[in-house]
Amino acid sequence: MNRPDSNSEQTSSLSLLARTAMVLVGLFALGASIALYVRADAGADPFTVLALGICRRTGATVGVATQAVGAGLLVALLAADRSHIGIGTLLNAVLVGGFADIVLRFAPQPAGLAPTAITMAAAVVMMGAGAGLYVSGGLGEGALEGVMLVLSDRLRIPVRLSRIGMDIAAVLIGVALGARIGVGTLLGAALTGPIAEATMRMMRAACIRLNSN
Repeated sequence: MNRPDSNSEQTSSLSLLARTAMVLVGLFALGASIALYVRADAGADPFTVLALGICRRTGATVGVATQAVGAGLLVALLAADRSHIGIGTLLNAVLVGGFADIVLRFAPQPAGLAPTAITMAAAVVMMGAGAGLYVSGGLGEGALEGVMLVLSDRLRIPVRLSRIGMDIAAVLIGVALGARIGVGTLLGAALTGPIAEATMRMMRAACIRLNSN
């Protein structure tokens, strides 16, 4: 995935209200994606696997567990490099988990292969699109993305390798805590990045068109 700075430059000419709206829609999509992963019950993206493992051991809701994971990453980012933190970082840590719990109250449990597949596909698409919208708002990286970039810089490895390492660690810890993995885990790991990049390209193109008018 491209570094967020390259995309935020394209949106810097948008009003703060428009950028905030973009971030909030993105965060809602991320929270809804987590809820749909849970409802599909066929494996989730790596950090939702970690949150589900915390749920298994503590009895917390998936939203609260997601907030706990975000808080842990935020503390690590505060200790390592505060330059990655913005208002969007704090919104991410608080709102994604809250949105996940809200959507879980209303999202039905799919019955049958086809509804489950549709729910899983929606979860994967919303996770990628939500990340793309959130990053495009340019109001600060998520704690996860910030830690990913810090690891890349400190270890002098490509960003993709730092993210892969984090994903593997999240899955291993989540499974150790009792979470299950499945096809959704593989789909999330394989497709979230490409969908997020496609969303970011679309937002850049839309901003260019707006600026040219």
